[in-house]
Amino acid sequence: MFIEKGFYYNIKTLELANRVKTIAELYEKYAEKISDERFDAAVKEAKKRAEQIISDSKADKASSTLEAADAKRDNIYKALGALLKAYTLIPIAADNALAEPLYATWSKYGAGVTAQSYNEESGNILSLLEDLGKYEDKIAALYGVKETIDALTQAQNEFQAANKAFIEATAGEKGKKSASEQKKELNVFFNDKIIRYVNFMIDMGDVKFVDFAKEINVEITKANAAKQPQQPQAVSQAEQANNNTPQNS
Repeated sequence: MFIEKGFYYNIKTLELANRVKTIAELYEKYAEKISDERFDAAVKEAKKRAEQIISDSKADKASSTLEAADAKRDNIYKALGALLKAYTLIPIAADNALAEPLYATWSKYGAGVTAQSYNEESGNILSLLEDLGKYEDKIAALYGVKETIDALTQAQNEFQAANKAFIEATAGEKGKKSASEQKKELNVFFNDKIIRYVNFMIDMGDVKFVDFAKEINVEITKANAAKQPQQPQAVSQAEQANNNTPQNS
């Protein structure tokens, strides 16, 4: 049995990496029987590349999560400033008096906080939250202010968790290619060094590769099936006729 086809070029990055890793692990039960040092080295290299992609994909995801967490806290921080300012401007003297020290506290940090580095922004938001804690009674008396401050506290906590995850995921990864960049290289390597070699050996009559080829076919079929476009349940006669009409090049 030959390996019928390779992975689709537009397969998802993690799908490719996980399937190649699975194939490399499946190879372990055939390695002694096949006993081919050159091929063994190629499988190990494919597995190494797949594991690197999986690691880097985690870093990519951590980066996206961190950016989303930062955007969330930025929006809430700005909303808090706008809310406090509004309370100082509305024609209700009692609310003006309650809001003025709160807005003055926020203004000490200002809108520029959201343009600072992650660490600087975190430091300032934490300081702001601590300063606002001195005005619990005033905060409780203004509708929506406590809820907005609580939301900012939660967003800041989420950012710190995301930042920790990002640091752990990207430790020692500076200067390396992104997971998506590595995907194409792994696909080419797998096609050239694994599929082509296995098919060549089977074509030469080496039956030791046949069982492993079956395993590879299964994994590739599973991966590629996820990329198959869904077929419509019903097609009209007009559509069928149009689909069967030869198209000009």
